[in-house]
Amino acid sequence: MSAPDLQAGYLRDQRLAAHALSPAPVWLWSPDGRQVLWANPSGVAAFRAASFAELSTRRFDPDHRASLQIVRLAASLPSQGSPRLERLRGFAGGVGTASTCLCSRIGLTGGSEGLLIVSAEPTRSQPDVSKQARRLLNDLQAPSAIFTAEGDLIETQASAREQIGGQAKLADIAGEKLAREARLNGFAEGDVRAGHASVIRLGTGTAVALLVIFGARAPAPASDPAKNPMKAARTLKAGEPGPHPQHLPFRFVWQTDAETRFTLANTEFADLVGSNIAALLGRNWTDLAAALKLDPENLIADALARRETFSGIPVSWPVERVADELLRVEMSGLPIFDRERHFQGFRGFGICRQTELIARLRNGSHAAGNQTEVATLAAGLPTPKLDPREHSAFRELARELSERLKRPTPRGSRPTPDEPPPARFVAPPKPPQPDKTARDAQENRPIFDRLPIGILIYRLNSLIYANEAFLAWTGHASLDELAEAGGLDSLFIEASDKRSDGPPGSKSLTIAPVGGSRQPVEGRLFSVTWNEESALALVLSTQGLESPGGAPGSVHQFEKENLELKAILDTAMDGVLILDRTGRILSANRSAQALFGYEAHEFAELTIGDLLVADGQYGVLEHVERLAREDSAGTLHAGFEMSGRVQNGGLVPLQITIGRVEDGEKLCAVLRDITAWKRNERELIDAKRTAEKSAMEKSEFLAKISHEIRIPLNSIIGFSEVMMEERFGPLGNERYRDYVEDIHACGGHVIALLNELLDLSKIEAGKLDLSFAGVNLNDLLQQCVAVMQQQANRQRVVIRLAVPASLPQVIADARSMRQVTLNLISNSLKHTGAGGQVIVSTAQTDEHEVVLRVRDTGPGMTEKQLRAALEPFRDIATTAGRSVSDTGFGLPITKALAEANQAQFRIRSEVDHGTLVEIIFPPARVLAQ
Repeated sequence: MSAPDLQAGYLRDQRLAAHALSPAPVWLWSPDGRQVLWANPSGVAAFRAASFAELSTRRFDPDHRASLQIVRLAASLPSQGSPRLERLRGFAGGVGTASTCLCSRIGLTGGSEGLLIVSAEPTRSQPDVSKQARRLLNDLQAPSAIFTAEGDLIETQASAREQIGGQAKLADIAGEKLAREARLNGFAEGDVRAGHASVIRLGTGTAVALLVIFGARAPAPASDPAKNPMKAARTLKAGEPGPHPQHLPFRFVWQTDAETRFTLANTEFADLVGSNIAALLGRNWTDLAAALKLDPENLIADALARRETFSGIPVSWPVERVADELLRVEMSGLPIFDRERHFQGFRGFGICRQTELIARLRNGSHAAGNQTEVATLAAGLPTPKLDPREHSAFRELARELSERLKRPTPRGSRPTPDEPPPARFVAPPKPPQPDKTARDAQENRPIFDRLPIGILIYRLNSLIYANEAFLAWTGHASLDELAEAGGLDSLFIEASDKRSDGPPGSKSLTIAPVGGSRQPVEGRLFSVTWNEESALALVLSTQGLESPGGAPGSVHQFEKENLELKAILDTAMDGVLILDRTGRILSANRSAQALFGYEAHEFAELTIGDLLVADGQYGVLEHVERLAREDSAGTLHAGFEMSGRVQNGGLVPLQITIGRVEDGEKLCAVLRDITAWKRNERELIDAKRTAEKSAMEKSEFLAKISHEIRIPLNSIIGFSEVMMEERFGPLGNERYRDYVEDIHACGGHVIALLNELLDLSKIEAGKLDLSFAGVNLNDLLQQCVAVMQQQANRQRVVIRLAVPASLPQVIADARSMRQVTLNLISNSLKHTGAGGQVIVSTAQTDEHEVVLRVRDTGPGMTEKQLRAALEPFRDIATTAGRSVSDTGFGLPITKALAEANQAQFRIRSEVDHGTLVEIIFPPARVLAQ
């Protein structure tokens, strides 16, 4: 099975399809760790592969870091056990970094197994759904599109876009039934208006999309259906024949020009309706519909007039051979525009579902019925008038036929009496093949319009095409206006021999523009092929003058602008290389010459790979090859960082950006010397290491000092306890008892201060030991509230707990989160007077975040007091005027511990309305239920 078919087969498994558009990377590994069997687009990008096909064919070495971890997991994961969280290195977080992943085994076809690795941490640059869908469609071979759960189009392949006729909803192609079945069962298969389709559900919950694969039936699922809970798809039984072509709906393609003249792309529909009706084709839709009574409510006429897309409008066509029946056709169409957004007409298709009538008409079983009536209707239509261009074309055709009649007819080419008469219906010409010259002619027109030289294409006296510069010089608004004025005969009034300083083959001409003075021009005449026929091309340029539009009209002026642009590139600090499609260097600016030490002519013998070290050549050359294959212009990579090789043998660090030159076959590479950046980077790294060393020394100093202070403090606290208990006799004075209690309280305060100071230093130095695992916040909050309930009763404060029945677990360190919760509840109790309330709650937001909230009804704080509360060694003074004695580390340590768990700490307070503290866990730290 090919890689695209394999991708579609794996998506049949809902365990994999649920992650197809996820921003978090997901992989299905073979148990030996040698191959990635399947990956979603984020997983493909994490291993820097261009596509799923490339990643699935890659073989990993046994000593590869990822392979070693997969082998270890394969030996420890149970076959039917629940998923397990693991910290893996070199996966989603990049080389050397660890990321939390959910690992499990799943069954595959043939009894084999695979390891499903789901990263709990999305990539740094999270692509949107549209970009993920586009990546996924690139890995599929059959025409495919992705819709939302409601049936709105997200992304589509070019082949699928043509097949669905430009429709943007599944309902427009009668795919609602398949969509409902796929949303329910995960997969559905059947016929829609665009043909046979397979629908696969992607994603889970509210993030559901539908993958629609047109044409061939979807490949069998790559995973084992017996171990897959997804419902089996409806398929044909062995030996069961498919639908016969005669029982399928009849389809045909139609088109109009800008004047709504209606024609068919093939002759089969014309043969069905009859030759007299076919003779009416080629007229505008309004006359055709009125004559044949096709559009009584003017639905199609209104859509054509408004240039809007329409779908499924019923039209009843008369049939010559059947007097009492009509062909009921559902017609759909969309407007067509050229690259300059000029309206070109409509293109669409019709569907007739009367298969029995179509079969009878194809077999010719009915005699003529209403030929006379149709002929009468045809006679009543107005005769179209010809514009000047069509008159010129007919004159040219007449001359060509006359010349052919004068020439002797070759032997064997004279028509015989048995030849049938010409058919009255003439199908419109088929569009030229991609390898024909006509395609080049159509694609070159926008380019010709941008050139500052005049170009005229003509055949004999028939004018075919003129670019904007030519029309601007002559003063005519369009080619039709020039033809009505007399064409070339009215334009050129004087011609002389070739100029001595002009290019070979050029002549000096004088033109007479409309309403202007005579202008000397240089003219060259070429024989070209235009629309697969011979023609002449007249190329004009003014002699140092400017065109009416202000654009330089001389080739010499154009070359002058090129020299100016080259001078600008030479002043640029970055090196600029112009490459061909193979990576060979065509030119280099002066900065590139100074960067590598080569002269300008020496670059012609080099490729861009010759300028790079061996380790960096592969990625750059692969990028060049990818750009050469792409149809669109632009840069596909933000940049490469690697070392370049200079001529004297040294190395220089470079940042390289490569893009394709618009409307050209060349590539442009910009190379920036990042030596200074690397030096600054090293300095920053050294500064960071110095700061870390300083923090480490501070932590060690605090640890030593705390140890030295704890010894006498413990003695002080111990002796004060002995004196308070009066073990060796009474103190003798009640004031001494008060002093001893103060000594004991102050000693305990200093011990708490030392503990919190040590914790804060560990957090700053990154040495706090955290063990991440799934934590149930509801259970944790219930335990903390139970611990603090006695203190709340003493202070006559009510604690209320509000938690939902079902809350996803979060990835956190349970010990530190318990400390965070206790600190928040204790702090709220201290600042809430008797009769107040402290509300502890959890919730899940619409953005799939999990939030822990602690709210109190205390006096609240101002912004200035809030800032002070988050600083160490600051007592928290409330607006009520009371200052609560604290160690000064409660909120700072709570904030640091929350951020160490990769959660967001948020505090809001309002005077006389209490304080609210929120600990917010992002979706990446929330486990799926």
